[in-house]
Amino acid sequence: MEWRPASRERWRPDPAAGCADGRTTVPENLLPACRGPADLLGSRPPMKRCALLLLLALCFSGCAYVGTWAKQRYYARQLRHSPRQKTSKHLLDRSTFFVFGQVLGAPSGSGPRMAVVALSSTATPGEVVDVSPSIRGESYYGLNLPPGDYTLAAVLDRNRDGIYSESEVIAVRPLQLEAAAEEKIRGGIDIQVSSDSRGGVATAFRVPVRDEPPLEQSLFYPKGTLRRLDDPIFSPAMASLGMYEPAAFMEAAPMMFYALEEDSGYKVPVIFVHGIGGSARDFDDIVAALDRRRYTPWFFHYPSGSDLGQLGAMFYEIYLSGATIPKADNPLVIVAHSMGGLVVREALNRRRGTDREPQIATLITIASPLGGHPAAARGVHAPVVIPSWRNLDPKSRFIESLHRKPLPAGMPYHLFFARGEHHLIEVGEQSDGVVPVANQLPAEATHEASELLGFDCSHTGVLHDPSAISRIVGTIETVKSVYPPDHLKVLDRGGYARELPPEDFSPIDRYGLRQFGGYIDALVSGQLQPINAIQRQFVDECTGRQPVTFPLAKAWLKYQRLYASDLPVSAAK
Repeated sequence: MEWRPASRERWRPDPAAGCADGRTTVPENLLPACRGPADLLGSRPPMKRCALLLLLALCFSGCAYVGTWAKQRYYARQLRHSPRQKTSKHLLDRSTFFVFGQVLGAPSGSGPRMAVVALSSTATPGEVVDVSPSIRGESYYGLNLPPGDYTLAAVLDRNRDGIYSESEVIAVRPLQLEAAAEEKIRGGIDIQVSSDSRGGVATAFRVPVRDEPPLEQSLFYPKGTLRRLDDPIFSPAMASLGMYEPAAFMEAAPMMFYALEEDSGYKVPVIFVHGIGGSARDFDDIVAALDRRRYTPWFFHYPSGSDLGQLGAMFYEIYLSGATIPKADNPLVIVAHSMGGLVVREALNRRRGTDREPQIATLITIASPLGGHPAAARGVHAPVVIPSWRNLDPKSRFIESLHRKPLPAGMPYHLFFARGEHHLIEVGEQSDGVVPVANQLPAEATHEASELLGFDCSHTGVLHDPSAISRIVGTIETVKSVYPPDHLKVLDRGGYARELPPEDFSPIDRYGLRQFGGYIDALVSGQLQPINAIQRQFVDECTGRQPVTFPLAKAWLKYQRLYASDLPVSAAK
């Protein structure tokens, strides 16, 4: 598999109100000292004051909410005085589009840094509204843009001065985003680099090249998406940013795909989807219990304050459409906690049943408010409403249409719910401390589930409870790789240990031979039988029965010529 969507490193707030690279920040001296929700109540009458204080205490985490309220007021004032698109995208009551595509024909390798810059053609022509930094040739970029007209410019820091400018544009394309459009996802917006595409931007701009953290880089995944679960991008601060400031989160992580290891091809992908205010780190204990020889974790790390319909559409486009991540041999497993279960259920409504879409072997939702959350019905009347909170209202159009289409035929669905720790359960409605059990078990969800199982755990404690982890991991591991056990045994041994010279072997060649050299030997020698038509063709090319077209077959044959003395007798013949 070779998929290269764009990624972004984490950004640090700029002290200025506006940034050249499309970020918008609020001067710290305009934010009030945070003493809790009471700060925004002012001189309301006592009864209304108490009611609102209780509502905010129940629904929001005081200080973060007050900060959001202050910033939203600041952005609204700024927009009235200076109608800039990069301010508009930070307003929670305004919609934005997730835009992504590939830069085709661009240089690849370790040359100058490349980015995609979105320039407004609407309110302030030439304004830099968003930037997708540090992409590479044939890779995906990602942008978060309010409605309007734009010029998308692929830029290359040719002189390596740390600044992208209009003189370094290598390709452009126009983009129009209509406010009335119901669908707020625009994929396939590719930018083609050609000999006559340079110099297509008349307005001057200067965008700093962002610093990159020292991370392991993938050959197949986007730059910056191979991470550890203790990485700062999965920190509580980033999780809070995603809930209260989705646009700022999107400036740090626009494509919402992360992995812990390089693509292998023979392991079963397990996609973990966190809930509101959560992150990929929430699943650390479950990931630690997985057999990593057979399963590879992926993470949908998203801004949990965004509209759930839009997030469901994005999840579908990345993981389930087959257009971004191509369909592979192994099926997928999806594990979603809390609100993540709603994101995934909405994504499944978008499946079309085409051959291009990957198979989903198992779906697990954990403590998900599949019937909405009763507190959200009151929260929609708060001074500032987080978009996802509006979706969680049990009477919202989103919740009422969440089960509008049946799940894929034959897909096991394990609905795990949390009912709270016995010693914490209060008299009244049973809950896990966050979501009432009744809202975890609406009739529409229980009717389509193949298993219902409750745990005596809190809402987040269920992800760390040993008995719950054992059951979750056991359910995941009922899904087996399509590779037979004898093939997996050989794959576990790895490939060739010799360090290969870069002048003779490309990075992908070196990776393939290091990981799969022994497996190729076993296929070519007849020790293992090919499991599909692609493997049969590969063996035919390695044995001279067909012309060589696979790059890895070409690399393997070169290795035989150069290093035959390293090989077992059966492979060297």
